[in-house]
Amino acid sequence: RELVKSVTGKGGGVDVIFDTVGGSKLIQESLRCLKFKGRYCVVGWTSTPFAGGGRAAGADQSSANMIPTNLIMMKGAQVIGCPVAIHTRADPTIRPARVAAIDLMVKEGLLRPYVSHVFPLSKIKEAMNAKWGRQITGCCVVDCTLPQE
Repeated sequence: RELVKSVTGKGGGVDVIFDTVGGSKLIQESLRCLKFKGRYCVVGWTSTPFAGGGRAAGADQSSANMIPTNLIMMKGAQVIGCPVAIHTRADPTIRPARVAAIDLMVKEGLLRPYVSHVFPLSKIKEAMNAKWGRQITGCCVVDCTLPQE
């Protein structure tokens, strides 16, 4: 928090938090880094995979993120839900523009995805288990050009 505030000019904080991880400690620290009238975008439930229905209907709701309303009030913040997969399913026409924008940012070096694991197609089950078992840092790739094991 101190580092973020020190590099944002007069300790003002950032305009937008793009939270893809969640968790109560990260949420609190992130909100404290937010500038007055900033936006806090909740993009996914990485730290709470069973929240909001999770991987199966009727999942344990006790793991849902809890956002401290006192910090939202003090910051005059907007909290915005950004369920990318749900939006894409509800309106498939938005996906091509989003993918093109991401591809351009990667091409220009603005995004550098970290790939911690690469699997051949024959190991797709192991790849999915690694993802669901939280063994993946960043992302993983299933490479169909690798020799099948």
